[in-house]
Amino acid sequence: MAANHFLTWGIHAVEAALTVAAEGALELWLKDGELSGDIARVHELADIAGVSIQRVPLKTLARLTDGATHQGVVLRRRVPAGMELEDYLSRLEEPNSVPLLLILDQIQDPQNFGACLRVADGAGADAVLVPRDRSAQMSGTVAKAASGALESVPIITVANLARALDSLRAAGLWLVGAAHDAPVTIYDCDFSVPLGLLVGSEGKGLRQLTRTKCDHLARIPMGGMLASLNVSTATAIALFEANRQRMRAVP
Repeated sequence: MAANHFLTWGIHAVEAALTVAAEGALELWLKDGELSGDIARVHELADIAGVSIQRVPLKTLARLTDGATHQGVVLRRRVPAGMELEDYLSRLEEPNSVPLLLILDQIQDPQNFGACLRVADGAGADAVLVPRDRSAQMSGTVAKAASGALESVPIITVANLARALDSLRAAGLWLVGAAHDAPVTIYDCDFSVPLGLLVGSEGKGLRQLTRTKCDHLARIPMGGMLASLNVSTATAIALFEANRQRMRAVP
């Protein structure tokens, strides 16, 4: 399969793709048998979009997804186009713009990457920025975990993260990195300003160079024996703290 195509599965991921980005849908496989409920809706959306539909046994869907939970639907689709960093920077010049950008520093687990996209959508982030190298590639696992957020949150992919961070700071974003050894907590930070929130990889956290590009480092206070949380959980806590502060700041 070409690199700009991938398979996605699961009701929410496939329905979102057919609803928001139907032009990128190429081929749909549905389980044999009576169509009802959500699967019937997926069939209808694909039919409206003119997507080729095949009815196949469950074992075929299992083979296509390597045994993942597909819920009876699998879609071959194009990779979303994403957003260019220059286009995002131009948005920052708009009046009354208070951006909230999630920056993922080498998140390589596709489940975590997809979950972070879902959190970014829920917290109202403008976009998610990732480095091209050593980041999870677009896949069905990412799309399933994102549960539709792949269509709603623009993804900015950059070749050089450090250079991109310099550009974001120059454009007026405050960069706050999540780090378990930070001197202050996320509750001590002002997240109502134009903000780029940085989260590091599952094992090592933020790289040293990335840390040096941050205006502040902040930690999530932990009350138990563990020093840190799963990256998608930590991202959710930090982004929704930003969301809470911004809602309080609205007159």
